[in-house]
Amino acid sequence: MKKIFGILFCSTIILTGCSKDYLDTDLKSTINQEQIDSSPAALQGLVNGVYTSLHTYGLSESSTHEAWGHKAVLSAMDMMSNDMLNNRASWFSAFYNYTARIQTSVRTTMIWNTYFQQIRAINTVIASIEKTGVTPQNKAIYGQALALRGYMHFMLARVFGPTYVGHLNADCIPVYTEVTLVGKTRSNVDTVYKQIVKDLTSSLPYLVGYTRENKEKVDTRVAKAFLAEVYLEMGNYASAATMAHDARTGVTQPTQAQWLDGFYDLEASPDAIWGGIISEATTSFVASFFAHFDNTDPNGYAVVFNKLIDRRLYDAMPATDFRKQAYQASNNAAPYNGVDGVSLPKYASLKFIDKSIGQGGDYIYMRASEMYYIEAEGLAKSGNEAGAKAVLAEITQLRNPAYTVTASGSALIDEIILQKRIELWGEGYAWTDMKRLGVGLLRDYPGTNHNLAAGRINIPAGDLRFTFQVPQAEILANPNVTQNP
Repeated sequence: MKKIFGILFCSTIILTGCSKDYLDTDLKSTINQEQIDSSPAALQGLVNGVYTSLHTYGLSESSTHEAWGHKAVLSAMDMMSNDMLNNRASWFSAFYNYTARIQTSVRTTMIWNTYFQQIRAINTVIASIEKTGVTPQNKAIYGQALALRGYMHFMLARVFGPTYVGHLNADCIPVYTEVTLVGKTRSNVDTVYKQIVKDLTSSLPYLVGYTRENKEKVDTRVAKAFLAEVYLEMGNYASAATMAHDARTGVTQPTQAQWLDGFYDLEASPDAIWGGIISEATTSFVASFFAHFDNTDPNGYAVVFNKLIDRRLYDAMPATDFRKQAYQASNNAAPYNGVDGVSLPKYASLKFIDKSIGQGGDYIYMRASEMYYIEAEGLAKSGNEAGAKAVLAEITQLRNPAYTVTASGSALIDEIILQKRIELWGEGYAWTDMKRLGVGLLRDYPGTNHNLAAGRINIPAGDLRFTFQVPQAEILANPNVTQNP
């Protein structure tokens, strides 16, 4: 019998949040189907396991310190953009130099497994609820499961498939909406996105009235944020603007002090709407986001293998924009001038700093601030430039009181994307926007600070290297799936 998704699959259910009444301590075991069907607690336990798996090291690929779930994928995507660089070759260099996309790379497996493994667990939840019926006790669980399935297919589609606009009949990814052990063929882009939209829109009524216990759970706001991203990718700009507005409404924006505080505390970051809660029990130490992206930690990788901002993006920030303070202004600027073993060059990021004591910083996946830029772009591209300018000014003036919007037409779109790149640097949006907007990779330019020759490359927009190959293990095990060039 063919293996599910081809690649080896052990149960990805994690014990955190689940009662031992429902799970055996052997991760290769499964919950008894009768327990799943009869107990909302068992169903929520399965969903909680997915949330935990999305920030757990080693589940998707055990041979690399880059495999710590959804945040790792977001980080990898930014490493492939124009806006971030490694100053020394180390972890994430394969993404930086575009060799990670090759089928034999463990990085393709890491991304593929991060989501397809969890889709299987989610399908178990959805199938159980659909078999026994939606009830007041399980409807929010059903809504979470549908939203997660839609979003995870979306993440895979953006990496392993082409852009939506202009490629509706092109091969995308396999779509799994039921529990099966048979590897499927790749559906075309149109089919994949119809299923994504169906799952996300269907989730909304089941999440009405649901109050989550923490920001790790998906609620109505998060599901609408997912939809905003999907509609933007599809070119459905009016709907993208509407969903983004709904998702951001009522969320407090951070003060300057909060914005510059390190982005390490999910609950304390006012505009963080979804993420992973890291504790002493779930931290993975050096195989973690902050080990790779907190340049100030003397015990992490990043203190030696620094992550820097591209100088063009840094120079685009005026001195009145406090976000510029999140980067080293000069080589060895105090306090990172060798004290405590930390010496950082100009352009080194100070944006992500883990100030937690012993437990590891939380992973912030999504902030309401992103929604302003989706709303602004959606409004501008659907003919409401005045509205777009107002939304862009509303958020940017919170970061730079001197900011004004004077651009119009295509220049306004460029300005929206520029401010989005500045705001969300390092958070996983730059590369997918490059791919969506048809922006090429341009790192080899006069005065570039991309000092590594392997990453100082230019790739034209639309190049095949903007799409990952299907992992070799999937190709070998699943005869129904075809390969990207």
